[in-house]
Amino acid sequence: MMTSLDVAQIIIETLAHLGVHQFVISPGSRSTPLTVAIARHPQAKSLVHFDERGAAFFALGYARATRIPAVLVCTSGTAVANYFPALIEASMDNIPMIVLSADRPPELIDVGANQAIFQQNIYGVYPRLSLTLAPPEPETDAMDILNKVVQLYGSSTAVRPGPVHMNCQFREPLLPAGDAKSKSSIYDAKWVQGNSMVTPGSTTPWALPHKRLKQLQQKFGESKRGLIIVGRSVRSACNNPILQLSESLNVPVLPDVQSQLRFVRHPQVINHFDLALLADDIRGRRPDFVIHFGGPYTSKRLLKYLDDSKLFYVSVKGTPERVDPNHQVNMDIQTDIEKFCQSMDSPRIERDDPWLASWQMIEAQIDTTISLQLKDKSQLSEPGISYLLSKLIPINHALMLGNSMSIREMEMFASTGYFKDEIFANRGSSGIDGLLATATGIGAGAQKPITILLGDLAFLHDLNSLQLIKTSETPIVMVVINNNGGGIFNFLPVRDETDVFEPFFGTPHGLTLENAASMFGLAYSNPTDMGEFQSTYSMAAKAGSSILIELFTDRFENHHFHQQIFQGLRESS
Repeated sequence: MMTSLDVAQIIIETLAHLGVHQFVISPGSRSTPLTVAIARHPQAKSLVHFDERGAAFFALGYARATRIPAVLVCTSGTAVANYFPALIEASMDNIPMIVLSADRPPELIDVGANQAIFQQNIYGVYPRLSLTLAPPEPETDAMDILNKVVQLYGSSTAVRPGPVHMNCQFREPLLPAGDAKSKSSIYDAKWVQGNSMVTPGSTTPWALPHKRLKQLQQKFGESKRGLIIVGRSVRSACNNPILQLSESLNVPVLPDVQSQLRFVRHPQVINHFDLALLADDIRGRRPDFVIHFGGPYTSKRLLKYLDDSKLFYVSVKGTPERVDPNHQVNMDIQTDIEKFCQSMDSPRIERDDPWLASWQMIEAQIDTTISLQLKDKSQLSEPGISYLLSKLIPINHALMLGNSMSIREMEMFASTGYFKDEIFANRGSSGIDGLLATATGIGAGAQKPITILLGDLAFLHDLNSLQLIKTSETPIVMVVINNNGGGIFNFLPVRDETDVFEPFFGTPHGLTLENAASMFGLAYSNPTDMGEFQSTYSMAAKAGSSILIELFTDRFENHHFHQQIFQGLRESS
């Protein structure tokens, strides 16, 4: 009879043959067969972390960097529930992820047995596929297990990648009696490798819709004022095709901070578009057509600016989900972005309206104004930190941005032409959880140092993941802005409700982070001005080891400083 270990070995060997080699294990008893199978597999790279939530975000980060799913393994009970936040993020942002949860057998469910909950379909609508593997019986077929694993992998890495879940029910004994190290005759790498079913599936996007492309070319030729928006999840290979298309259409490109175009210096690229939308000259004139590449963008001002039923809005992406928060998309095209741009290539369209020139002029003005406002300031400020950091990050050093203020500050104030590597953020569901763990997973997958810029609440939310950073093979430089609470709420109307604002929204905690770094044996620094920050960060980036850099700012002063900058930009435009 097939044992639970036999089942686990078939699962792990099949995944390894498909190209999955990173396994993230949450310690537990019921998952013993899976853990033992991973521990003994020669190609399995395993990481063991005691916090299931952090483990799942590590897997998320690894897949963000590699586009290859990592495998999460946990025991029964609430362990599987702790993967849920990262799984939602993976689902919302099309990141592959494979969850193997161990479970009690059917006879122990809903009878008061210890650590037994309803685990089947626990993640609801978020996985691309959810399967249950029954406990091994005399009639259990090895081919059926293999086929389920292939189906699971294929669903995770298909045209719309995402998380998948296999709930594996195991009875005791969890390991075979006697010599647990002996391999069953069922477990045979050659048998798995020689099976024609075990081949990676195709991820080719849909073909180009040529008839619709001709309609678009005509529409673009008739239009007066157009925009190209580059959202997240657009590969850097698309940069040149997008820029060439913008040149032929004679339109500006507005790149989201997560796109690989945000830090590129090019005449068509308006890197400070979010601030440009403060100018009356820009806001007073609306585009009549928009091409939006990839996923959503961060800027709320842009979303409001484009909320116009008169414009013709085209969404182009390689995945099928809807990206249309304003309910205005006229044409939704699922195809390869690079090929779309090449197919739309045509002689440069000459336009009489000085549309592009007005965007270019305001971009130059903002660039100058930001430099004057921030360049020589010695006092620590959140805009200044993003401005300086964008200039300091070394080549081959990736950047991850926390949600709330960190990503917005970098989008508004980052300097252009310095940073050259990839930018990461968890913007699928835009939570503040698991950011340190995600950064560590990105470092492991990309095999390069990571700088993460985040706020104090997000840092505190993921304290356990400092253990992951402590053991990381790649350096993680944590730049934490500690403004004693949730700084983004100072920018929302609720700030005027003075009787409830601080305790319920500002949520001051009164904590400093030095002892947290000490507890996990991590280096720590607390620069008190911009000059100290520059020297501290530069030395940390060269040192090649992880460090926590804590920067103290004031939430109320930060809001006031932003208003000064915004007013200066309005007056200069």
